[in-house]
Amino acid sequence: MMKCFGVALLAVSLCGCSVNINKPAKQKSSSEVVQADTGYSQALTLANGYSLVVSEGALEPRSIGSVTVALYRDLSVGDFVSAVSFMRDGSVLKSSLVENGSDRQKITVTMATAGSGNYQNSQSVCVVNQALSLC
Repeated sequence: MMKCFGVALLAVSLCGCSVNINKPAKQKSSSEVVQADTGYSQALTLANGYSLVVSEGALEPRSIGSVTVALYRDLSVGDFVSAVSFMRDGSVLKSSLVENGSDRQKITVTMATAGSGNYQNSQSVCVVNQALSLC
């Protein structure tokens, strides 16, 4: 009797400890912001159909590093056009389109410094004729 109880107790404790930590990731739309331990990334769709991808540098600390803005003709197939990178002191809070014409686009990337000050600064990136530049 004691042997059966011990086997049953072992089986229950093994079954009770199983947890699915590998839940399937939610499918992301092209304009969804991802901000996790891996950093910030966002895709923005432009009026001319191109896409801009804004992301913090991979494997960098969240408090300091770089930001890359990449331009794609077609993001779904990886039709890359151009990119620009710049330094950041802090984490990216948001990126937003401030100008979205058919021949000229402009975004701002807003960052907040780490620490108690939590100061914010912004960098603008212009897209003119498929070329990216800081502006």
